[in-house]
Amino acid sequence: MSSKGKQLVMEITILVSFVVALVGYYLNYKGRWILSLLCYLTSVFIMSVPIVLYASFKTIQYFMPFIMRFLTRLNRRLMPIAQYVSHHKILGPTINIIIKSQFFMWFVVLMMSDHVIRIIMGRFAGQHASNQYLSLINVGDNRFFKSIHEELLPPIKEQQEQAHKLANYGMSNPDFKRPQYSLSVAHALSVASKLAYEDVAVVKYELEKAGYDVEHTFKAIGYKNVCAYVIEKNNDVLLVFRGTNPLNIQNYVTNVDAGLAKVSSSKCYMGKVHKGFWDAMGATEATESSRPIQESSSESDIHINLSSASLYQSFATSVFGIVRIIKALSFNIFANVLDPIDASWAGHNSAIIRHQSMYRQSEEYILELFKNADVMDVGKKKRFYICGHSLGGALATVFLAKMIQKESPLLEYFEGLYTYGQPNIGDKDFSKAFNQDITCKIFNHVYNNDIVPRIPYWYSPPPGTLVFIDSSYEISIYPPNQKTQEPIPLRGISYLHLSGLLNKHVIMRLRSETSIRILFRILLPFFINDHFPSDYSDALLSADIKWVILDENEAGNEEQGQEKLVSTSKRYSLQIAQEEEGTMY
Repeated sequence: MSSKGKQLVMEITILVSFVVALVGYYLNYKGRWILSLLCYLTSVFIMSVPIVLYASFKTIQYFMPFIMRFLTRLNRRLMPIAQYVSHHKILGPTINIIIKSQFFMWFVVLMMSDHVIRIIMGRFAGQHASNQYLSLINVGDNRFFKSIHEELLPPIKEQQEQAHKLANYGMSNPDFKRPQYSLSVAHALSVASKLAYEDVAVVKYELEKAGYDVEHTFKAIGYKNVCAYVIEKNNDVLLVFRGTNPLNIQNYVTNVDAGLAKVSSSKCYMGKVHKGFWDAMGATEATESSRPIQESSSESDIHINLSSASLYQSFATSVFGIVRIIKALSFNIFANVLDPIDASWAGHNSAIIRHQSMYRQSEEYILELFKNADVMDVGKKKRFYICGHSLGGALATVFLAKMIQKESPLLEYFEGLYTYGQPNIGDKDFSKAFNQDITCKIFNHVYNNDIVPRIPYWYSPPPGTLVFIDSSYEISIYPPNQKTQEPIPLRGISYLHLSGLLNKHVIMRLRSETSIRILFRILLPFFINDHFPSDYSDALLSADIKWVILDENEAGNEEQGQEKLVSTSKRYSLQIAQEEEGTMY
């Protein structure tokens, strides 16, 4: 921030603080000493916040070399202690419970608006090139695409080579469909999922900079409290769902509506699924409630005739008009309180946004893109990808489930579902409900101790292949069970191991991180920090696939240095793949 910018922030802060203090003085004069005290405290708080933030950023920048040396030494000293405690029969469980209890108390409801937070953080991080302030999710890491000419999705030939590289591993079941995973696609879609947290102006700017046909194919879609966007480039169509906005209380309502709803298709029972996620996607077919309200209907026209009429007629017409206005105003306010819509994603036709489901809007628009010959290269088939981070990943999985339930024509073009840090969304039946042709194209990414993929803990893991990324950015791939198609469960959070700022790999990466990202690492627990989309995109950009692990009971144990592999478990290293004998996967 420039010196003029700092001066402006201080002047505004002093002015606001002075006004609040002046109100407190007036209330004290009137004898309202309690309200007066609250005003004085608020004035002091307003004055202290920018000072504390500025001092924190400067302190972190100045002491960064010392902090890294200190954390490295602390890591070495605590490593043997952590190993001893984690294996102790009494100390281990006791400390585990204490730490969990303390972290549970971290949960608070943020009352400040999203825009205020963006402006405050933006004063330190700066504005985006589109003159917009970044979201709280990405303000600590504003990197999206590496360069102006970066390809979001690699060419088909490159993807096939990557998939073939992973296809050289032994499978005991010859009928098992091999996962068609591409690391470059995974990184590209992680960036797209990260971008979904921003305002539409930022999303369009970044996509256009990356060479996407924003003018002809971009569409922002909103339905009640969930958002997504559709974009195309080189016959690759992406449907990207936005994750939880930390300052959107309606997103939390969707997340905590964790009852299980039974789901069936015309062919079979699909199991039980998270009710909040399923309902958030909306109906697959048109219903009475989903039909858009006509803006020009007689219900919305109010005629008040004050001329060429008697006094009684003029008065009656005026009263009738006022009643209609009050009724319409109260109805719209009530509807927006119950189901608020993100204004930046709402578009112009609010009736469609509120009454036409996310599924219907998305499917109809994507099918139009597939039928549009003007934007399709001759001789090439379009490919359809779905992705999302956190809540967005859950919605992406639900969208695919509704495609299967409806037998959507989009299934013909479906190329892959890539999720990042998505929560569990159903029971065991739902985890096995997708056939192998679909399951081999589903990849659920989990970074280290990210808490979200581990909740709700009583649910089963989502369908598909688990891609586990440890803190050193090494990837282990866990295909589902070859016989039952059950996905591999994820290990619990390792509370008793050196994590967060005490992890040596995190310490080494601090030099390349912004001051705001480091501040988040200090203020937030490690399992929340591991959920940030920037960690997923950074890891997938520089990661290597180290293992393909078959028949494992629990995924992610290598991060803890534990050997829990059962006798039937098989590991295949990419580095020694050519030395493996027998049938290769």
